[in-house]
Amino acid sequence: MSNQEIPEYGEEFRKRAIAEIYKVLGGAEISTVEFEGPEIAVYVKNPKFILENEEKIRELAKILRKRVVVRTDPRVRKPREETIEYIMKLVPEDVIVNPEDIQFDEVLGEVRVLADKPGKLLGKGAALRYQVLAGTGWRLEVYRKPPMASKILESIMRHLTVASAERKKALMEIGDRIYRDLVIGTKYVRIIGLGGFSEVGRAAILIDTGESRVLLDAGMSPSTMGQEGLPSFFAPEFRVEDLDAVIISHSHIDHVAALPLLFKYGYRGPVFVTPPTRDIMLLMLTDFIELSRREGRGSLYTMKEVALAMTRVVPVNYNVVVDVAPDVKLTFVNAGHTLGSSMVHIHVGQGLFNILYTSDMKYYRIKTDRGTRLLPPANDEFHRVEALILEGTYGAKEPQPREKAESDLLSLIEKIASTKGKLLIPVMAVGRGQDILYLVNTALARKAIPEVPIYVDGMIYEVTALYSEYPELLAKPVRDLMLYQGDNPFLGPTTIYVNDESKRQEAIESQGPAIILATSGMMTGGPVIEYFKNMAEDPENILAFVTYQAPGTLARRLAEGEREVEVYEDGRQKKLKVNMEIVSIEGFTGHSTRSELLQFLRYLKPKPRNVILNHGEPSALLSLAQSIKESWQKLLFETPPEIIIPENLESLRLYPRNTKMRLALSY
Repeated sequence: MSNQEIPEYGEEFRKRAIAEIYKVLGGAEISTVEFEGPEIAVYVKNPKFILENEEKIRELAKILRKRVVVRTDPRVRKPREETIEYIMKLVPEDVIVNPEDIQFDEVLGEVRVLADKPGKLLGKGAALRYQVLAGTGWRLEVYRKPPMASKILESIMRHLTVASAERKKALMEIGDRIYRDLVIGTKYVRIIGLGGFSEVGRAAILIDTGESRVLLDAGMSPSTMGQEGLPSFFAPEFRVEDLDAVIISHSHIDHVAALPLLFKYGYRGPVFVTPPTRDIMLLMLTDFIELSRREGRGSLYTMKEVALAMTRVVPVNYNVVVDVAPDVKLTFVNAGHTLGSSMVHIHVGQGLFNILYTSDMKYYRIKTDRGTRLLPPANDEFHRVEALILEGTYGAKEPQPREKAESDLLSLIEKIASTKGKLLIPVMAVGRGQDILYLVNTALARKAIPEVPIYVDGMIYEVTALYSEYPELLAKPVRDLMLYQGDNPFLGPTTIYVNDESKRQEAIESQGPAIILATSGMMTGGPVIEYFKNMAEDPENILAFVTYQAPGTLARRLAEGEREVEVYEDGRQKKLKVNMEIVSIEGFTGHSTRSELLQFLRYLKPKPRNVILNHGEPSALLSLAQSIKESWQKLLFETPPEIIIPENLESLRLYPRNTKMRLALSY
């Protein structure tokens, strides 16, 4: 059967796909074929067939143009206890595996083993995987046991185990959504900004094709954590019941905090994320609810909605193409912003139109960069890009070079070491916390700074533990350090993770110098406020901002010169005079600077016809637009791109465009 004979979607596709599967994999003793989310899952009673026919499975995926996974029928899998015993007998003497580090995923039919030496356990080739599959019916996956334990990741694994039946049901429902019959077909491609256009925060973009509706991100404003900080879900184009899929680019609050609210009001579709984003997202949403409770704000949702959302999460690795709706495909590519952060490549129709949504991204050239980088840069090569939705957070500014930022921070550490003051660094738990921790511990290792205690407070520990779970996604020097040298750059000789009130008081009351990393980065809440209240009046102390501060936040007001602020203490407002030194070091940003954005456009292949600017204050977006217009030839565009700066609630039709009208208006 040729590729052309099999349609892309609908009931006819299902029938022909199942027929082709039985034709190609008949010897596997197929028990059932299920459409689970974006995957076609084939359950077989003969696990040896999987081992001997991997090439047939790959060919089948090419014929169907879908992700095909072959799993053993649950009825032929050995019991968990028997499987653990079987695996433990195969573990070499010089490899450490604890029985509690062997985890099972009933839905995927996988047994996951955490080992201190995964390469040594697996050996050369796939012999061990084959042996375990043939002997137990479970597909073996081996991971490096991280040096830092994450309670959040443990809770995710427990939830996936307990809710396996619910997850299976959810995947089947999602599969029905994705492989449904076309109703009207792809009539157009348009985007509606529900948040994040001409502003920073509450990112939410609706893609409407006539046939499908897909939401890119669902964030909240970092400076207004209430109803007024939500995206414009009241827009006439947005209806929860019509939403086919939600795609989350990364786990920062301004991109994910509104997600559970969609489930509260009836959404039951898929949520596509990378695996690290899934893990960190759960941590961020859990903390968001707890922070709302502590600050006396009414919670917009509860853990019930968060748990429901997690059941509908579909994790997708980088550079894997998946269907998210009948006429929409998704590919995540590295964005370089935080662990697991993604640029989202959307393919509409069969070769009709392609959108690249950068979300928050960090681009730099590895050959010329001299910074101490934790993450690799954003990707710049794609198959097709007709429209680019480009962030412009720093479109009007060129912060200091990364090397200079590192030098300035290390100088501040030397300063407090001599004056016995304290250096307070507000950081986001995701990204900047790990970035600064890596830099300081690296400097300590090469004796570039004096040994000073580093107190780390807030969610930073949990997120850092998750970073240590995915060393393969970090920049090559860090990856090699962790995988091949066995070092953990997040655990230095003077690192102290604050896990209770006594440790926090120790940091505040200590007589000698100290570095304190604490959340939140914009000082909108979290433990950083407690440190600030106790340190603000002492001129020997330093407050160093190393991240973006949104307008209206306490961090932004302090950075702009305000020196008398109101803080809550014992349930009452108190005026606080700020005598500590305040320094802004912007070179650590996880966003691309103005020159890096232009550099990204220069090296981006292929060049888009339309460049849509978002995620920036109006002045920043206007400045960036002007730079692109003036230098389009230097950026290697063959013709001037159309640059668009929409506002929230504007509907922008990307395809088809009225070319004659557009040209007439340009003269």
